[in-house]
Amino acid sequence: MPSNRLQEIMERRKQKEENKNTKKENRTTKVASRRNYKLEKIKETTAKAYAVATKRKWLVFLIGIGLVAYFVISSGGLGGLGGIVEKVKGFF
Repeated sequence: MPSNRLQEIMERRKQKEENKNTKKENRTTKVASRRNYKLEKIKETTAKAYAVATKRKWLVFLIGIGLVAYFVISSGGLGGLGGIVEKVKGFF
């Protein structure tokens, strides 16, 4: 009888230890998964910010070119192209 009781106690201890290890492993995988998700989200946000900045850069270039063209046409510039400029000014 005493050895049977001892075996039961040893088995319960093993079971507790296994449960503890399983719980610990689950926790570490959960933490790693959350960390990876956050890192991926940061990378995606950064990539989007770069894409938006690139788009805005080209938009600024186009607006600048448009302003320069407007001022050149409205001032009657470009020297020998006066006739063409006057025709274009007629559209505005």
